[in-house]
Amino acid sequence: LPRPALLDGSLPGDRGFDPFNFASDANSLQWQRKAELKHARLAMLAAVGWPIAELMHKNIADAFDLAPLLASNDRVPSILNDGLSHAHFPAFWIATIAVA
Repeated sequence: LPRPALLDGSLPGDRGFDPFNFASDANSLQWQRKAELKHARLAMLAAVGWPIAELMHKNIADAFDLAPLLASNDRVPSILNDGLSHAHFPAFWIATIAVA
């Protein structure tokens, strides 16, 4: 694939790979760059937040007088550990489907 003109190696991590031509002009290149930074920051927060959520779940649930929803072995409910069937309140499923 030919290297796009805007991807000249001047940006960090620029290897000139843009097969769908998302960075067709300078404005879209800056928008894509900002979006990538936002997604990277969100991923870093999630990488820290997931283990903290597992460690602090019971304390937070007790503080709000809620039943803990962790599945077996204190794991966060997910499809992989059959933990989603333990969520008894319908608001969880309504919010999940609404977000999807």
